[in-house]
Amino acid sequence: MRKFNFFCSLLIVLSLAVFIVTLAQNITVRTSSTYTFYFNDTRVVDRIASGYTNSEMSDEICGFMNSWRPKEFQIKEDTGYDLEGIFDKADSDNMLAAKKAADISFLLCIVSGIITVSIYVYFLKNDFKLVLRKRLKATSALTAVFLIAEVALIHTGRGLSWLKSAVGIGPLDEHSALNILLGGDFIGMAGNFLLAYTLIISLAVVYLTLVLTKPPRIFH
Repeated sequence: MRKFNFFCSLLIVLSLAVFIVTLAQNITVRTSSTYTFYFNDTRVVDRIASGYTNSEMSDEICGFMNSWRPKEFQIKEDTGYDLEGIFDKADSDNMLAAKKAADISFLLCIVSGIITVSIYVYFLKNDFKLVLRKRLKATSALTAVFLIAEVALIHTGRGLSWLKSAVGIGPLDEHSALNILLGGDFIGMAGNFLLAYTLIISLAVVYLTLVLTKPPRIFH
């Protein structure tokens, strides 16, 4: 039993750090705030789809990122005669690759979340609160390492090239709709959102852990 408890005390460090990082990733790519902020700042939507507002385009992208096994990525605009797709096959393939990576991240988020909650419940029921408090420092350190790695991948040319290759994102024509819409400074801006979400979630986890593991007061 002692070996099992020690194993769980180590596992909670990894599972909680993975949960924090992947939850931040999924909030970044699956909610509209990231896209809407960028579209409002750059007005790129007007360059490819006059029939969509910034928020509507954000909702379309989020709908795709949250959909179940889509066959393609496409947003259609009413030309007055017919509904015409905005994106070409290369655009669609790249977005499908990005969604696949996001889905893997979501799966890791679910699994790590289940493991984390299970260990927390087990330790709290068995009065191993001090263990959770001690492991919180290691979790914060590992989360910081993950975050630094993410920032390095997103904000450096070599890191971004490696990341795109790993995800399966290929080169796009300079004038492609997807490159206009989500090219430029979008990835860097999304990285800033990722950083902010990670920090917010980390602070929430620290606060919740400290509250749940607060030692009983001797004097009232």
